[in-house]
Amino acid sequence: MSVTEVAVAGLGIVAPGVSGPGDALGAAGEARAGWFRADVALPGRGYRRLPDACKYLLAASRLAVGDAGERFAKVERNRRAAVVGINNTGASLLDELDRLIIEDRADEMSPSASPFIAMSSYAGRLSTEHDVTGFNLTVNSPVTAGLEALRIAARAMAAGRARAVLVGAVEEALSPAQATGPATEAGAVVLHCEPVTSGEARYGTCGVRAAFLDPARAGTDAGAVLTELLGTDPPPRIDAVLDDSPPGTAAARHLDRLTDAYGVDVVVVPSSAQAGCLTPLRRVLGLFAQEHPAPARRGVLAVSALGTLAFAELTVVPRTRP
Repeated sequence: MSVTEVAVAGLGIVAPGVSGPGDALGAAGEARAGWFRADVALPGRGYRRLPDACKYLLAASRLAVGDAGERFAKVERNRRAAVVGINNTGASLLDELDRLIIEDRADEMSPSASPFIAMSSYAGRLSTEHDVTGFNLTVNSPVTAGLEALRIAARAMAAGRARAVLVGAVEEALSPAQATGPATEAGAVVLHCEPVTSGEARYGTCGVRAAFLDPARAGTDAGAVLTELLGTDPPPRIDAVLDDSPPGTAAARHLDRLTDAYGVDVVVVPSSAQAGCLTPLRRVLGLFAQEHPAPARRGVLAVSALGTLAFAELTVVPRTRP
């Protein structure tokens, strides 16, 4: 299974209870009222009436671009790109707009927020923020979308379509009427990525592979599918974002065998049936933020109940300054 890599030059994260990339591997905090100060993260005009998820994404992108030493602005506008993974993003907004329409109060719909009923509007607003004229794409799927965004960015840069890509994942907590379980994800992660051959791998490199595991055949097919996905030389540590669906359960069993056979340190990150796509990319960012005296291989596996799988393999390098 072929893989194309990206070089990671900058990290940005906005999430409850997280002060920076170094906290990204900690437990997700609850998105309580007031956890995000838009006036502090996004000073200036034109942000106040945007949906919360869009604010998270723009704030995280500013952090990633700044962390890379403003390298993004030095790339030609038509060679800049953005790829954003989403899942629950916008669901709460849609619920609110539906309620206004049903209650015959459509005149109260915000002209700033209403365009975000189109899921592509988040990546579009990110592109406007950073003067991106190359391309922007939205990946909409549960759990794996953030890693899939990394894969798309790598392929685009390998083809010469871009020289710098902002790869992000953003989620907004579901409304009380929509949520069926514990608190859902909120926040955003953005990686400033460049081509491996010509870019700045300040944090290291990352490649993503993807596969599909039919939920109805997960028990019998998981071994072959995951062996091809993870390879025969797995990283010493794999962070696995799993739920209790048939694909998630089958993946957990396979990882147990990897622990026995190769001594792989598997860190299981529980996911839920209403999972967004933020956690896997957050794990990637958190692993890149760790300091190592020598290059270290790490992996992040994301498995959805629908059977989509994505595996990010990282090489984390000793830190350099931008």
